[in-house]
Amino acid sequence: MPISRISEFIHNTMDGLDSLRPSRMLMPPAASMKLEHDRDTVVVTGGASGLGHEIVKLLAKKGTKHIFVLDIVEPIPSERVDNVTYYHCDVGSEESVNKIAARITKEVGHATVLINNAGVTVGKTVGDLTMEEINRTLRVNLVSAFITTKAFLPGMLELQRGYVVTVSSVLGHMSPAKLSVYGASKAGLIAFHESLTYELGPPSQTTRGVKTMLVTPGQMATPLFDGVQTPNEWLAPVLKPADVAAKIVSSMEKGSIETISSPLYTNFLPVFRSLPWRPVEVARRFSGMDRGMDTFRGRL
Repeated sequence: MPISRISEFIHNTMDGLDSLRPSRMLMPPAASMKLEHDRDTVVVTGGASGLGHEIVKLLAKKGTKHIFVLDIVEPIPSERVDNVTYYHCDVGSEESVNKIAARITKEVGHATVLINNAGVTVGKTVGDLTMEEINRTLRVNLVSAFITTKAFLPGMLELQRGYVVTVSSVLGHMSPAKLSVYGASKAGLIAFHESLTYELGPPSQTTRGVKTMLVTPGQMATPLFDGVQTPNEWLAPVLKPADVAAKIVSSMEKGSIETISSPLYTNFLPVFRSLPWRPVEVARRFSGMDRGMDTFRGRL
């Protein structure tokens, strides 16, 4: 059997095992929110390209009532999705977000789904990073989640209906060389999600009607990491954004409260971090993760 077929079989098996993770077998939460396409209003930050664009396309295909994209990047004309409203917005600006949130509420009522997906990166060592690059990355990747959630969550609580989806990254658990500020921002998003979840009440008991979801994918084939060569594609295959988008939308349709992590290896990194430094160093060297950014040419 060719090596490629063996690799495909292993990864398909891993995806099947992924459904057995504890986070996928939680007790049904008291909150009854499930994504209903003919009822809900969805706001997606960073929805003009990459994963956000795939989420928007899928939602539109399924007939979601209202879809709003907040992004500083203009969508390519040929890739604009019908029946989607695009707002040019710096999601790291409280003033800009609040202005658009008020406009959305006035036009269609409160948003019921918020997908915090906006992200930028820069591939430099700590010593080479400028303060402008550091501040911009943290503002767009991390601070924006606070700004948008503060803008849209009150309306969800008023309706007792809502979903806040936080798109972090596996790099929030273990960050490679030359991705310090990106990794720090994604680790911050994980902490943000955890705190928000329990501020809304324990998932198995809350009656406030608002659910949360965390997404921590591995490397995806998006412009954000253009040029990055995955040193070990068998161990860490590059994900298709459309596949990740499908998992997110499907989970919301089921009303799940979970962490979506893919591929399978990403589920073990939180535990892996607790190991002594020697096996961690060996694993990093074997995976080649600290050489991955050497060919980076993605956008900031």
